[in-house]
Amino acid sequence: MYRLRAAVASDAGFLAEVVLSATRAQGRLGDGFDELEWRQGFAEWTLESIEDPGTELYVVEVDERPAGRLRVSRTPEVVELNGIQLHPDVQNRGIGTAIITTLQEDAVRRGVPLQLSVERDNPNARRLYERLGFVKVGEEGAEDVLRWTKGVEQNRLWNADVAARYDTPDTGMFAADVIGPTVDRLKELAAGGRALEFAIGTGRVAVPLAELGVPVSGIELSTAMLDQLRAKNGSIPVAVGDMATTRAPGEFTLVYLVYNTISNLLTQEEQVACFRNAARHLSPGGRFVIELWVPELRRLPPGIPATVGIADPGYILLDTYDVLRQHVVSHHFHFGEGTEATLGRTPHRYIWPAELDLMAQLAGFTLESRHADWSNTPFTADSPSHISVYRLAGA
Repeated sequence: MYRLRAAVASDAGFLAEVVLSATRAQGRLGDGFDELEWRQGFAEWTLESIEDPGTELYVVEVDERPAGRLRVSRTPEVVELNGIQLHPDVQNRGIGTAIITTLQEDAVRRGVPLQLSVERDNPNARRLYERLGFVKVGEEGAEDVLRWTKGVEQNRLWNADVAARYDTPDTGMFAADVIGPTVDRLKELAAGGRALEFAIGTGRVAVPLAELGVPVSGIELSTAMLDQLRAKNGSIPVAVGDMATTRAPGEFTLVYLVYNTISNLLTQEEQVACFRNAARHLSPGGRFVIELWVPELRRLPPGIPATVGIADPGYILLDTYDVLRQHVVSHHFHFGEGTEATLGRTPHRYIWPAELDLMAQLAGFTLESRHADWSNTPFTADSPSHISVYRLAGA
């Protein structure tokens, strides 16, 4: 779609022209604009940027021709998009979105936010940034400071240490009697088409599903988990980003979310956005499958905000509830020999099945089936979890 090359001194004239063309097309030059004075100042500033070791200045090439300007700076605390302009002839082709998405991936890998400033009189750029998840965090003169931080907290939670010990071959959720029914059912639901896994992780399900002949792609926010997947299978295409907003290339007959992962989105708005993102990826009549636990509030004694889910010799799971916000934090205590233990915490927003169905309706889905497990055991009031299959309209 595009290529970046480092700007050199001879590019100063072109870079000035592309900034002027883009700004003029937006009607933002204003009365009394002195073009000659501006060009002289811009050329000096461009040469300073090229020589500044803390700044990266690029020419954006499209169809092997110069078509835009990109200026970026990186520090241990932030990746900053200092400026991006594309010539009007190449706008509205998704190039700006692709460049910003790449910067988001870089920020995720570094574990820092992506930040930029946008003029208040530039509504088109603001709409793009807000669509990509940026939020206003401050003001500087005539500009608003916007920041994108999705992925930073998730990468702290799902870091390299967690990813390295996540897989438990042949035991727990990696046991053959767990994986087998899961991938068999997903292959059936894919109906001969392509499948997309939201939050693909280390490939617990995706790798064996691909081995059954289903073309599988993924979306994953944790780069540490993704590194583990790529070590096992480097051929599965994965888009780095948030499952509520990130777009993976292509169209699919099946999108699926396993092992309660939708609850990692901590607001109802994000969970609804996840359904809508699934709908964007599906062909008409495609399916969205969610594996999710049923909130265990019946086990919560009055006045006691926690339940013990598992109490094994080397592991204790303690869940603490905030019933007003439908939040639960899972506390994972791992014990070795002696008295020392390690603690990991994962936050969730729990969802009742009826609320999940309403989210589906808002995104254009209808409930096709609900079972207690991947082997199609009937779902009852006592089932601790469910497999819900939603069908997109248009079959």
